[in-house]
Amino acid sequence: MKRIRRFLQSISQNLVVKGTLILTVTGLATRIIGFYNRIFLSRLIGAKELGIYQLIFPLYMVAFSVTTFGNELALTKLVSEYHSRRDRASAMSLLKICFFYNLILALAVAGLIYTQADWLCLHVLNAPECAACLKVICLGVPFMAMKGAIHGYFLGLKQSGVHGVSDFLEQIAKVSGLYLLSGTICIRAQYDAAFAVWGIVIGELVSLLYSIAALFLHCKKNGRRKNQNRTDNRPVYTERLLRLFLKNAIPFTTNRLTLTLLQSIEAIMIPTILLSYYGSSTMSLEAYGVFSGMAFPFIMFPSTVTNSLSTMLMPAVSSASSELNRGYLKRLCEKSLHFCLLVGLFSTFVFYLFGPAIGDCFFHSPEAGRFLLKLSVLCPLIYLATTLASILNGLGLATHNLILTVLSTILRIGFILAAVPRLGMTGYIIGLFVSYLFQTMASLHRIQRLIPVELQFQKSILRPSITFALLGIASHSLFATLQAAFPSAPRMLFLMASIGLFGAAGLVPLLTLQSLTIGATTSTQVSGVSFDSQRRDICERRSLVSRQRRRTYTRGS
Repeated sequence: MKRIRRFLQSISQNLVVKGTLILTVTGLATRIIGFYNRIFLSRLIGAKELGIYQLIFPLYMVAFSVTTFGNELALTKLVSEYHSRRDRASAMSLLKICFFYNLILALAVAGLIYTQADWLCLHVLNAPECAACLKVICLGVPFMAMKGAIHGYFLGLKQSGVHGVSDFLEQIAKVSGLYLLSGTICIRAQYDAAFAVWGIVIGELVSLLYSIAALFLHCKKNGRRKNQNRTDNRPVYTERLLRLFLKNAIPFTTNRLTLTLLQSIEAIMIPTILLSYYGSSTMSLEAYGVFSGMAFPFIMFPSTVTNSLSTMLMPAVSSASSELNRGYLKRLCEKSLHFCLLVGLFSTFVFYLFGPAIGDCFFHSPEAGRFLLKLSVLCPLIYLATTLASILNGLGLATHNLILTVLSTILRIGFILAAVPRLGMTGYIIGLFVSYLFQTMASLHRIQRLIPVELQFQKSILRPSITFALLGIASHSLFATLQAAFPSAPRMLFLMASIGLFGAAGLVPLLTLQSLTIGATTSTQVSGVSFDSQRRDICERRSLVSRQRRRTYTRGS
C-alpha cells in the first residue's frame, strides 16, 4: 500500500507523468473508437472506396498545417509565458487574435479547395473520383481551425483535459453520425467515399461546440478573479500582440507546411506508382486502402502512449535546458527513451505473432494481416523517432529536426520510385524501415552531442526482448489452444484475451516500474526545486532565468 500511495503521489505531483496519463487514456479511447470507425467504413464502403477516402487526407493535412498547426503551437507558447506572469488579459487577447486569424485563413483555404476541387483531384491527386470528397471536407476546415485556437489556449494553461475530451467526442460523433446517417436518414443500396467524409465534418462540429462550451465555462469561472491582480488590469496592446503572435506562428507554420507537402507528395505517389506493379487501378487502390486504412493505423495504435509522453516531454526538456539542469535533463531523456523502447518492442512481438489473426478478425482481410506482420519491425523506430523529435524541439533544435524529417521523407520517396514498381507495398515498407532508422540514429547522435544520454543494451533491449518473446509465444499458444478447444466461440474474444494477458504479464509491470522511477526523479523538479546537485550552477541558473524574464516582459509590454 505504501508503494501504491507513493506511486499515486508522485504522479499527482509530476506534470510530465500526469499529463501523459491523461492524454494516453483519452488517446487510447479515441484510437479504439477510430478503429471501430475503420472497421465500419471498410464494411460500409469497401476497400476501393476506402482507398479514395484516404487519398483526400494529404490535402486535408495541408489545410491543417496552413490554418491550425503552427498557430496553435505559437498560441500555446505565448499563453504559457503570459499566464506565468499572471497577465491573463494579454493571454485572452492572444486567444482572440488566434481564433479570428485561424477562421479567416480557414475560410480562404476552404473556398480555394472547394472551387478548385476538380483541378486538384485531376492534377494533384490523380484521382478525379475524389472531387466530391474534397467538396464535403471543406465544410470541416473552419471548425477545425477555430477548435485548434481554443486547444492551443488551454494547452498554454497546462489544461490538457479539454484537448483530450474534445478529440474523444470528435471520434464518437464521427462514428455515431455516420451510423445514424446510413441507418435512418440516408439509406442507400451502396455508399461511396463522399458519404464517409460527412462523418469527419460532424465530428469537427461537435468537437468545436464542446471546446466553445469549455472556454465559456473557463471564462465564467475566472471572471470574478480578473481584478484580483494588478497585472490583469494593464492595457493590452493588440497590435503588439498581433506582431508577436505572427512572429512565432509563421516559422512554425512554414516548417510544418514544408513537411506536410513532402508527406502529401509521398502519399499521393503510392497509389500512382502501384499501377505499374498491379497493372490495375482498382487493385492499386484496394492495396493502398488496406495498407493505409487498415494495417498502418493498427501499427500506430500503441504510439498513443509515446505521443502523449512526447507532448508533455517538450516543455519539460525546454524548462530543464533553460535552467541548465543537465543532471535532470539526462535522466529524463534516458527514462523516456527506455519507456518508448519497451512499448516498441512489445508492439513488435504483438504484431509479429498476432498480425494475421488481427487482420482476419477485425477486417476479414488476410492482406491486412500480412502487412501487420511486415510492419511489426518498425514499431521501436517509429515510437523512438517521435520522442527524439520532441527532445530536439525542447532543446531548441526544431530546424535540425525539420531537416532530418525532410531527409527521411525524401528517402521514402526514393524507395517509392525505385522499389514499389518491383516489390509493391513491400518495397514501401523497406523504405519506411530505412528512413525511420536514419531519422532515429541521426536524432540520437545530435542529442548525444549536447546530453550524454546512455542506453544500456541489456536493460533496454536484450532483457525486454527475451521476456516479450517468451511471453508472446506462450500467449499465442494459448490463443491457438482456445481456438481449437472452442471452435464455435468468437475468435476475436480469444484474440483480445491473449493479447491482454501478454501485456498484463510482460508490459504492465515494466511500465509501472518505469513510471514510478520517472515520478521519483522528476517530482522535485516539477515542484520548483532544482534536482541538480552541482551547487555552483545555482547562481548562474537564477541569473539566466531573471534575464530571460526581463527580456520577455520588455518585448511583451
